[in-house]
Amino acid sequence: MGGKTISRWVGLAAVLGGLLWLPHAVFEMLEPWGPATEYRDDLQYQLILDTPLFVAYSLPGALALLLTSIALSLLTGALRLPVDGVGRVGVILARIAAGLAVLSLAGIAVLFAPLFVGGLVIGSLALAAGTLMLGITASEPTGSGLWSIDMLLLGLLGLLMLPLRPLVYAAGLVPNWAGAAIIALFGLGWTALGLALAARGAPGDSVYGQGR
Repeated sequence: MGGKTISRWVGLAAVLGGLLWLPHAVFEMLEPWGPATEYRDDLQYQLILDTPLFVAYSLPGALALLLTSIALSLLTGALRLPVDGVGRVGVILARIAAGLAVLSLAGIAVLFAPLFVGGLVIGSLALAAGTLMLGITASEPTGSGLWSIDMLLLGLLGLLMLPLRPLVYAAGLVPNWAGAAIIALFGLGWTALGLALAARGAPGDSVYGQGR
């Protein structure tokens, strides 16, 4: 498979995944149609209150994680990044994130909220860390120049999503709309990266591939 073909497929996955982070941001932080789950202190986990609502709220996030993780795992081929050292760690984290996305989808399928939440939260952390690792690889002399800036910023933004739940729900230090904005910005970043990949093709065809 040529560089242009890989770039198009990676771009498509990144665009679709990035767009799905947007409704996830709204459903996760704003719950526009009311709560779908309720945390039970006696059980120490969430129970589903409304099954259709739980599926509607949950599916975009799990699919967003899966698609952007797949895009990240294929990014080394699209940008011709060296898969060693930090780059290898980034690829491993991307594959872990994809596996956790599948677990999150399984949680939706069996209607078990903790499995969905755990897969999504830990998977999002792996996705962000992997993006950061591959951004570091892209910044090296053998990397892909300006792509590194996008990926480093995207990875750092993704890491901000980790403390969102406790800061919004437990501590109340971050308003819900701000939490939704952070997640949406993460999704828009992936969409922009995907569009750039899909439009520019292989890195050798654009200034993004000329290196430093």
